[in-house]
Amino acid sequence: MSITQFRNDSKLINIVFKDRLDRKFTIESRINEPITTLLNRNHIPIDSVIVRKNNVIIDDWQERIEHDGEYTIEMVRAYHLPDFLSLLRLWDTKAAQGKIKIREDSFYTKRMFLHNDDDGDYTATQTSFNKEEFVQYMEKTFSDGINLHNLIEPGETIGLAMSGGRDSLSLGYFLSNTKKDLPDFNISSIHVGTFSKPAETKFANEIANQFGFDFKLVNDDDVKKIFNLKVSPHEVLEFIKYDLNKSYSIGATHVIMRAAVESEAKKQGLKKITYGLMTEDIMASIIKSMFVGMPFSGPIKKSFGRFDLIYPLWSISKKELTLYLEAMVPQHNKQGSPSIFERGAFSRDIYYLVADTIETILPGAGMQLFLAQKMTNEFLKPYQYSECKNCGVTYSLSYRPEKHNIVLDAHDDSDQELCDLCKILEKHNYIS
Repeated sequence: MSITQFRNDSKLINIVFKDRLDRKFTIESRINEPITTLLNRNHIPIDSVIVRKNNVIIDDWQERIEHDGEYTIEMVRAYHLPDFLSLLRLWDTKAAQGKIKIREDSFYTKRMFLHNDDDGDYTATQTSFNKEEFVQYMEKTFSDGINLHNLIEPGETIGLAMSGGRDSLSLGYFLSNTKKDLPDFNISSIHVGTFSKPAETKFANEIANQFGFDFKLVNDDDVKKIFNLKVSPHEVLEFIKYDLNKSYSIGATHVIMRAAVESEAKKQGLKKITYGLMTEDIMASIIKSMFVGMPFSGPIKKSFGRFDLIYPLWSISKKELTLYLEAMVPQHNKQGSPSIFERGAFSRDIYYLVADTIETILPGAGMQLFLAQKMTNEFLKPYQYSECKNCGVTYSLSYRPEKHNIVLDAHDDSDQELCDLCKILEKHNYIS
């Protein structure tokens, strides 16, 4: 079972890959190729394998493939990596052979790994759409995502942070095109021109008029008044980026823009504000919070001081958003380069890379992550522990099933103080 079709090329050699199920696969490598490059190119996690050269384990981080070596890659973890990579089409093995193109007019294929609560496993699904079907699917996904979480209440006016870029533009199109499927609402579009190009400010105004949104421009002088600055906002950010810490510049830019939006919202008496954060934006924020230990609330809506923040694009990825604009208004599907202050350090980029990678290997992970965050925030209480009266194991009492509408039956009474396993065993009469 080979991953690629080998060419008759003396610079190419075959590498044996062994999994923990005693199966062997053949991987094509090039002479002088770093072993780490070979592993990454074939989507093999470096820490999941060891590499042998002529039956001797070598440091895969510091070695290249040599013409006189016989190499074997051996998995150290017992999971179905070849099958999984084949399912995701990261490997082209017999497990994934056959016709790839299902329909000739396909514009986009939605992939999802859905967790099956019945057997605890994942089920892989995919659906292909032509361009017209894709637009309909996206708009239904958008409106369903709003209605599912009651993001919009009837009769309210929402402040829309409109930058003029793809994210806020698509959010404007979605809100306008799905209005019939949503509660009655009004939009007040707020554009912060401080870090925008003149063309972007002009475009944000034109789009607001097109959608019938009220429009308010917050300019440099407004921002100076909000922050009581002695210098221009650009001078402040130049100091932060070049003299203080470049990783702060994008955060400072966002704070300035958010303060400007909130200031205008206060003047208009608005309680609810919406931003164009989509799936990966929220995922990256959650992942960062996990790594650096900062609190994260939401993730789809949250109370934020006097405001309620909502993210109607939560169920839509950046790729889907871009394709939606391409299908609807290709002339507007342009994304200018970010300003120098919106180009963060690697410390920001890495979380987007992690989010994108997770979605590649576990399509639909964002939806599960958001649900898990919501459950964690709502259903956990301070950690408490007890010992099971049947087996004696220590278990946590932190999860409160009654808050998740889970009704415990007579055999699952929490007063029995059994661990989860013993509750199952007791329910099915395996405990005497």
